[in-house]
Amino acid sequence: MKTNLLIGIVFLTLFSYRTNAQSTTINSEIEPKKSETMQQIFIDKFIVPEKSKQEFLERVRINRNFIKHLNGFVNDNAYERVDEKGNLIYITIAVWENETVLKSAKEAVQAYYKKESFNIFEMFERLHITMERNIYKEATKP
Repeated sequence: MKTNLLIGIVFLTLFSYRTNAQSTTINSEIEPKKSETMQQIFIDKFIVPEKSKQEFLERVRINRNFIKHLNGFVNDNAYERVDEKGNLIYITIAVWENETVLKSAKEAVQAYYKKESFNIFEMFERLHITMERNIYKEATKP
């Protein structure tokens, strides 16, 4: 009796797992989440006082070189101008394959910072740098 009960439980467990796995596969094939298939555009805008420009640009160089080797990285660009107060206005745009790889990239960057004992928020405070960060998606065509 115990053997039959045990076999029944194992069968139900396997059947339940297989059914759930199949329905997940079927549902994801029919309609994957848009964020999982849509490129993620990560845009940062920095306002950097002139006296902080050199250290900031060195850090940007390090970061850009690091992210280019991460899984899911598509490309990046940087743009700059100087405002009427002499501040560097610096914009970086990094494109990632999807939301999942962007999340992994953020985690990798944080681990990298921790490994080298780098605190970006301390640096920004010390150098009086402000940042605006957002994630964008490609706009639909009108």
